[in-house]
Amino acid sequence: MKSKLKQSLFIIFASLLAVFFVGLTVKQIDLKSMKETLSHTNFFWVFFSMALSIVTYWIRASRWSLLLKPMGYPTKLSSNFWAIAFAYFMNLTIPRSGEVARATTLYKMEGVPFEKGFGSIVLERVIDLLCLILLLGLTVILNYEIFLKFLELGQLENANSTTVQTKSYTVYYIVLVLIAIALFSAVIFRKKIAQLNLYAKIKTFLSGLWEGILSISKLEKRGQFIGYSLALWICYFSMTYMVFFAFPDTHQFTPADALFLLVAGSLGMILPVSGGLAYPYAISIAFAAITLTKMGNAETGRTIGNYFGLILYLAQIISMITFGLISIFFISRNKKKVDE
Repeated sequence: MKSKLKQSLFIIFASLLAVFFVGLTVKQIDLKSMKETLSHTNFFWVFFSMALSIVTYWIRASRWSLLLKPMGYPTKLSSNFWAIAFAYFMNLTIPRSGEVARATTLYKMEGVPFEKGFGSIVLERVIDLLCLILLLGLTVILNYEIFLKFLELGQLENANSTTVQTKSYTVYYIVLVLIAIALFSAVIFRKKIAQLNLYAKIKTFLSGLWEGILSISKLEKRGQFIGYSLALWICYFSMTYMVFFAFPDTHQFTPADALFLLVAGSLGMILPVSGGLAYPYAISIAFAAITLTKMGNAETGRTIGNYFGLILYLAQIISMITFGLISIFFISRNKKKVDE
């Protein structure tokens, strides 16, 4: 009874927190303009993008299985899928909490040690970052002028910000001194530290973390792993490109423009902001850069970017919240089976 009450309270709290952060973005829109835009929107392409986002969960879950198997943990695909769905849901509440939630959830369902699961997630993030860097390079080649305008507009936004920030390096100096003291103490008292239980636990955790990171060196199906990685980014690209057909003002945009928006939006999602609130902002500036370069009018692009980024953002958020809430049920059910 208590566990069900805790689960219900968690669902309510997490949902309210996610809705709160999403609301911070929604309240900034012009409702009249948005209503007019929605009246001319072809929602088939928006729903298609939402469906593709769920396909990426399955692809990511399948790729994760390939990393876990060499460590001796042949997990069920469904467990990986729901752990990932829950992780995305948690990222809407607390920045970067999803990675921890994902490893913890898989431990509860499949018994994979947290440190090994987390190590494989760190490895995944490194691989995704490398893919994003490659796409960034391709974007610069295909959209060099647009990319420069994007950086220029971003700098102007920061310069026009009403928030005045004063740099102070005192905190950094204090942190450096504390780190130096800690390292010096660790060297002096290393023998005594090695006898502590905490030291053994940290050593075990780091060893498992490193094993998770090195799991890629033991992959049995490397070609399949590469295939999943390519499929993942093709889906991300399609999720953006297909939405061009949802609005009359975006039909003329090209696949190269979609690639630029994908990279710009991904850079926005990397920022540690709750609810992914930086995504619509990055898309808005990206559209402004595209139209400024091609048409000489940044305002037109900013207007398009505001509703395009917001609708694409909300479509993904709805998917995350829906499948995140569903995942809580499946995680709870699978956890009981493991406990028994």
